[in-house]
Amino acid sequence: MKSEGDMICEGFVFFEYFCNNNIYGFMNIEEVRDYCLAKPFVTEDMPFGDGYVTFRIAGKIFCCLPLARGRIVQLKWNPDEFDDVVETYSYVRQAWHWHKRHMIQFDFNECPIPDSVVQMLIDRSYQYVKGRLTKRQKAELGL
Repeated sequence: MKSEGDMICEGFVFFEYFCNNNIYGFMNIEEVRDYCLAKPFVTEDMPFGDGYVTFRIAGKIFCCLPLARGRIVQLKWNPDEFDDVVETYSYVRQAWHWHKRHMIQFDFNECPIPDSVVQMLIDRSYQYVKGRLTKRQKAELGL
């Protein structure tokens, strides 16, 4: 079964129709940043230079925005779920320059992606990283 984003990506005519008629809301990089920062205990930094913004929980990266490469979102991912997410969403692929099955990415320039899908992917990444924190890290955060 095709996802909403796949149906949108299949043709520019669909893209124009959805955008012109405001059927779906589409996030931009600024909104992704705001969405990540609204999550509890999230910090933002630029450890790889000015063109790369990362979002962390307890020092662990769950999202990276490689602004130097365009409107790309890279997310930490459970390697056991990697194949499923790549098969479900045609615009999701292995993240460039990261460990192959531990990071995914999508590019807003390649395909419009509904807000609900972007938020769900970010939420799953955040929860995955949060769930892998040590007992000590969780205690420090009051989790």
